[in-house]
Amino acid sequence: MKTLLIIIVAVVVLGGGFYYYKLGSEAPAIVPGDQMGGQVENQPVETPVNIPTSVKEFTVEGRKFSFTPDLVTVKKGDTVRITFKNLDGFHDLVIDEFNVRTKQIPIGEETIEFVADKAGSFEFYCSVGNHRAMGMKGTLVVQ
Repeated sequence: MKTLLIIIVAVVVLGGGFYYYKLGSEAPAIVPGDQMGGQVENQPVETPVNIPTSVKEFTVEGRKFSFTPDLVTVKKGDTVRITFKNLDGFHDLVIDEFNVRTKQIPIGEETIEFVADKAGSFEFYCSVGNHRAMGMKGTLVVQ
């Protein structure tokens, strides 16, 4: 009899715990501005800041001491995807202001991607040896 009583109490406690847990997970979400959990109508919706407006893709070719093209233009907020295609030698592509760089690679290609969140003109360059000083650089213009 005592065992039966313990089993009944355990079932009631477990059932109550399950019900409490289930009820908590189905509670309605509270919408900001409405403490009762219902929908609020005619409230302005804020647009999140810093959403990239579009993806701009470029292929920049690197040769001994030059990039082609050496001018890339995008709009502020664009996601920029540059595929660096090294055609000879050992090179990389670096843009300090956006903290992006490809690996230094022999012939081959590598892609970098970043959000152009600052307006201005920014130099991109090859950081291998004195390649930058020898003219292996270009300009990224963010309007």
